[in-house]
Amino acid sequence: MEYVPTAPLYRELARLSRQELVDRLHAVRALSATRGLRYLDDYGRARTIDMALLPWVLTPTQVTFFYRVAQLLSDALLLLPWLYGHVKAARQILRLDSAQESWLQLASRPRRRPLAVVGRLDSTATFAHAAWRTTFKMLEPNAVGVGGVHYAPAACSVILDVLGDVLQRAYPGRRIVPTPDPRTLLIDELRGVGRRLGRRVRRVALIENTDYTTGTDEFGSLARHLSQQGLQAVVADPRDLHLRHGRLTAKDLEIDLLYRDCELDEFIEIESASHRLTALRRAICEGRLVSGLVWEFDQKSAWELFTDPAYVRYFTPQQRRLFRAHLPWTRLVRDEAVSDPAGWSVDLVNYIRRHKDRLVLKPNTLYGGEGVIVGDTVSQAVWERTLGRALRGDERYVVQQRAQIHTERFPVLEDGRAREVERRVVSGFFFNSSGVGLVGRFSTEPVVNVSRGGGLLPALMVQ
Repeated sequence: MEYVPTAPLYRELARLSRQELVDRLHAVRALSATRGLRYLDDYGRARTIDMALLPWVLTPTQVTFFYRVAQLLSDALLLLPWLYGHVKAARQILRLDSAQESWLQLASRPRRRPLAVVGRLDSTATFAHAAWRTTFKMLEPNAVGVGGVHYAPAACSVILDVLGDVLQRAYPGRRIVPTPDPRTLLIDELRGVGRRLGRRVRRVALIENTDYTTGTDEFGSLARHLSQQGLQAVVADPRDLHLRHGRLTAKDLEIDLLYRDCELDEFIEIESASHRLTALRRAICEGRLVSGLVWEFDQKSAWELFTDPAYVRYFTPQQRRLFRAHLPWTRLVRDEAVSDPAGWSVDLVNYIRRHKDRLVLKPNTLYGGEGVIVGDTVSQAVWERTLGRALRGDERYVVQQRAQIHTERFPVLEDGRAREVERRVVSGFFFNSSGVGLVGRFSTEPVVNVSRGGGLLPALMVQ
């Protein structure tokens, strides 16, 4: 079986009475609140994240296919530090300042370090149709501090508890289970790093910058899960890390490895405020940070190196085929001539102005959909202002060919009543060095993100 059609699940949901449907929607909301599916807004107020009552159901063939896609892309991302060091033009696209470079040198000492990663690749992929292999685009990489590691399995547990009997009736004789758990990917990566370092992993610090108290709120739940799986875990700020008698500690607990929600710029910002992160620096030198600093090259502008014919010789034939078919044309915004989607040389600034309705402008290193402008949803004046800001260089931007975002229909709870809605949906593929997981998101907005009021779409699979 190549894919699982949704029609049987629609039919079983339609057989529920109106009150039964409302009761199940209420149950989803209540369980979501108790299982840590919450988001903190810019004022620190918590909201329970909405969840679609109609989950994705994948086949093992689909999971294996996207595992291979994720491996091809993660291998390509791993080549970026070499390109940065050896190809002058690539250094302009993946620009780092002197402070960032000095930190990256910590991760490039002569002794080989484990290339540890837990990342997420965002995509337009959907799964309940015959063209699932050919119609998706991979939108951007995120290999540091990825959101959803707890949310994805929590959403699966909620939907299986609330909708398990309906799924059994829709797909009789088939066992429906969650897609691979990204928390398991994290644990596997931590233990794999430990093995390569010759260190038994027993205690882990989850490090996040407590100067920022909004956004995803997963680390507490993630620490509890790690502890249930036999890894003692503590949530700590980078400033809570210390060296005591040469041993790495966090909150008086001796630590084997660090898993970070912080980007490199946050470490630099902390040190610029006169707090030197000596213990963190030591951990990086010893290869004890997940994701490692080499993954700071996961900039959106990486897609330019993958979609520009000038760089194809650096990648494998399989990677080139993937890039051509499934990566949207992307260029770092600057006042230069570049190749357009057809391969012709064009003045990039004029091209961006003329083709607004086909394009998206994105800050190169921000996340959560922050600052993203979709051309056909804004006026020419707004587009020009954003382009001007990008050209001034205060915040580097990329321009990307707009990908088609699919829509799906499912029931939601509004004012105590069940109502069917249509929402834009995107997929996020979690990956480590050896596996892949998945979470879906939905929104009414052109930029589909939980941080912009979107919700979660659980991803299950037929076993």
